[in-house]
Amino acid sequence: MIHLQLLRKSSQTRSRKQLSQLFSKISQISSQPSKPPSFGIAFDIDGVVLRGNTPIGGASRALRRLYDGSGVLKVPFVFLTNGGGIRESKRAAELSELLGVKISPSQVLQGHSPFKQLVNRFENELIVAVGKGEPAVVMSEYGFKYVSKYTSCYVIGDANCFAKDADKILDRSSD
Repeated sequence: MIHLQLLRKSSQTRSRKQLSQLFSKISQISSQPSKPPSFGIAFDIDGVVLRGNTPIGGASRALRRLYDGSGVLKVPFVFLTNGGGIRESKRAAELSELLGVKISPSQVLQGHSPFKQLVNRFENELIVAVGKGEPAVVMSEYGFKYVSKYTSCYVIGDANCFAKDADKILDRSSD
């Protein structure tokens, strides 16, 4: 918009040579890579960006503003959710479709996403994957070799005893 105003104003009072120089400057300014932002944004999904499968308010419009006119990301952002049970790539595809912007799997951090960092340490250990969706499939795709197929799990007895037992297991695994 500013470029057009400058162009209109200058075209009334300047010669062709001067206009050519002005076009050259505008082209240089437009083609210069913009400085990357010094910040990023983390969005919760449920209740902030989506309610069920419906975008909330101006969520789609707000996300589109984080991209430039050619679809290149201007402001980095991620989606955070304590949900999971599906691969990050599948969740990214769902979000892309629902919100109308391109979301990559690396922009989706689910409750189980940090476990990807533990594969080298625990790949040959038994992993009990419990939760909604297909957490065992997700853990197997991360690279864990021995993943349970339980669809649900119940704690029987005193929760404090369970916590103590869990602490013992965790202490033993750090040996």
